[in-house]
Amino acid sequence: MASLVKLSFASLSLDALHQIEDFLGNEKDVFLKYPEIYEEFPYSAKITVKTPKRKRPPTLDEKGNIVPKGMPKPRGQNSVADMMLRFRSFIIWANDNEYTTNNPFKHYTVGEIVYGTPIYISNSERNILLEVDLSDNKELETQRDIFVFQCLIGCRVSDLYKMTYNSIIDDAIEYIPRKTKEERAITVRVPLNETAKQLIDKYKDYERGSLFPFNTEQDYNRKIKEAFKRAGLDRMVTILDQQTREEVQKPLSEVVSSHMARRSFIGNIYKKVKDPNLVGALSGHKEGSKAFARYRTIDDDMKKELIGMLE
Repeated sequence: MASLVKLSFASLSLDALHQIEDFLGNEKDVFLKYPEIYEEFPYSAKITVKTPKRKRPPTLDEKGNIVPKGMPKPRGQNSVADMMLRFRSFIIWANDNEYTTNNPFKHYTVGEIVYGTPIYISNSERNILLEVDLSDNKELETQRDIFVFQCLIGCRVSDLYKMTYNSIIDDAIEYIPRKTKEERAITVRVPLNETAKQLIDKYKDYERGSLFPFNTEQDYNRKIKEAFKRAGLDRMVTILDQQTREEVQKPLSEVVSSHMARRSFIGNIYKKVKDPNLVGALSGHKEGSKAFARYRTIDDDMKKELIGMLE
């Protein structure tokens, strides 16, 4: 059994911060070397709405090997930097409230958070996804439909999972974004188009309560990838590998996740109106948001439109 080290405000040092940073970036190795620690102190599991109880097949890695249950996923440099920023905020708070006078962060530099160009699907690609016949796999069809609906309202998946029929008010979805409600409780209202209304009607079940028969977020992301492959949405895209910070090219079906629905909503509307404040009112981003700025990437269509002005 590995010896456990107890940290305290007084014992926290610059060296300890570097060890914590290294642990966060390589926790998988720690899990494989000291599995007994994770048996004694397992991660808490999130409970999603109406999580179906059924035996799932084992998770396999890229080489087909079984992934041990509970093994932490690799963290990118952005995730590690974000966690260290949060820890620094806690230590600063502890100093401000006189719980300690020790602040090793004064001599520690948190890594820079770097984002690549947001990848999203076009409206035509979204329609291809919606129209592909998945009737042979109802669960896959359901998760595909939920993804398309998310593309049409632009919310985060955490907000999507909370939605009920009470969220529909006068042909629009209303919700307070979970991520920002502690800073500013602003209600986001997104009108529902005909496709969104049809998807809601397709799965209408007032006894269920939730707007759709949601599954776990992990399974949702897995099903989305499978649906993209079935639809032939495999164009190559360039992304930033958060582990190495190197550019890599991968098929769209391998990089798609629930958050791509939100990016698609924002990116496609911005192409039409080019007004960040108007798009922000629909997406829930506050004015001047650094996060929203990443969605304003000028794409090829906008570049062609600008070059056309030279004719």
